[in-house]
Amino acid sequence: MSQSLAHIQCPNCKSGIQAAIEQLVDVGHDPSAKSRLLSGTFNRISCPVCGFEGQMSTPLVYHDPNNELLLTYIPVELNIPKEEQERVIGQLINQAVQDLPAESRKGYLFQPQPVLTMQSLMERILEADGISREEIEAQRAKMRLFEDLVRIPEENLPAFINDHDGEMDAAFFQLASLTLQATNDRRAHEALNQRLGTALELTTYGKELAAQEAELRAAAESLKEAGEELDRKAILELLVEAPNDRRILALVNLTRPALDYSFFQELTERIDSAEGDEAERLIALRSRILEITQQIDQVQEARAAQATSLLRSLLVTENLDQALQTALPLIDNLFLSILEANIQAAKEADDQATLTKLKTIHENIEQWIKDSIPPGLLLAQEILEIQDEDQAIALLDESAQKIDEQLLGSLIAAAERFEDDEAEEDAQRVRKLYRQAIRLSMREKMKAENSKQ
Repeated sequence: MSQSLAHIQCPNCKSGIQAAIEQLVDVGHDPSAKSRLLSGTFNRISCPVCGFEGQMSTPLVYHDPNNELLLTYIPVELNIPKEEQERVIGQLINQAVQDLPAESRKGYLFQPQPVLTMQSLMERILEADGISREEIEAQRAKMRLFEDLVRIPEENLPAFINDHDGEMDAAFFQLASLTLQATNDRRAHEALNQRLGTALELTTYGKELAAQEAELRAAAESLKEAGEELDRKAILELLVEAPNDRRILALVNLTRPALDYSFFQELTERIDSAEGDEAERLIALRSRILEITQQIDQVQEARAAQATSLLRSLLVTENLDQALQTALPLIDNLFLSILEANIQAAKEADDQATLTKLKTIHENIEQWIKDSIPPGLLLAQEILEIQDEDQAIALLDESAQKIDEQLLGSLIAAAERFEDDEAEEDAQRVRKLYRQAIRLSMREKMKAENSKQ
């Protein structure tokens, strides 16, 4: 990607702003750039004076080597002379071409396709990914429905939701959630979140989602009750006795690693020994479990492919800090496990150059995770790792000024987890630490009040 610092005026208060602007969107090097562009978080500017936030208009070149797509966009409102347009776009295209190995430079690179609007740019990107115009229009319709949902008066909300119940499906709430995530104004965020919560409670989709969550909790509880007796036979028994398809779905999701060849062999033996309606029910159950496991595996494979592609892009980037900043929303436990597997493979192959890059990526991510954890949570983690009660209390005493609601919440949550696991001794130890933290917190507050007088 091509990124530069630009000095611009805030559209709202006209104050000067310095912003990092990207003009070359090359998804071959940064797969996360596509999702940022499509979600509207691309080239967003923030004014420190008046708080305005929005997307900056700038010339763009979009390059997707997998789909052999090269698009150019010049915002009309910029009123850039034609010669300047050609110069800027030419430089960006040259950079995209130079970043490719010689064998990958194909004819499409010499025939860039201009688009007139940002909306047209997004449509061409989606069409290249196999999303039809009908699907794009359907998404627009859902966006308009979301806007209507936000504007409708509170007293008319139940009737509005009832009239549009069939349209408020998973795709609608996914789109609404993305919009919510992109809303930085705190009050607007809270209002949207409350309105979506109400919609979830009243829609058929929301009620189904709530039922699935209830079954997931029930399934987790049944697995917990099995305790040390939880083996393939116990899991099979829970699935056979499942009261509905939601419970089957929840159990399969929770126990997927155990549903291997031996499990299905045991289920088949049970089918062979059954007769009549019972045999047919078990055959249907086997088909349903196979269907769910295949869906889980397909999703996992797709996520693994995305994580692997992201890691490759980080390995070849020239600016790792910048690339990591844009990639952070896509970094999860699966990515970290793939990163660790690649580190191990590089060690075994004695590939020191790759190993050094992988370790740098790992260290930077670890540092980012550490920096992003609030101080109260960090202190709570440190205290909980100390097994000696007196040492833990001593650390609390030394850190009295750092005690906050996050630390207190973490301690009480840890105590409750220990109680759920029937680790009563650990639960009592943590509750004692919690009481000491409360006392220290109150003492610090009293000191602060006395200093004001």
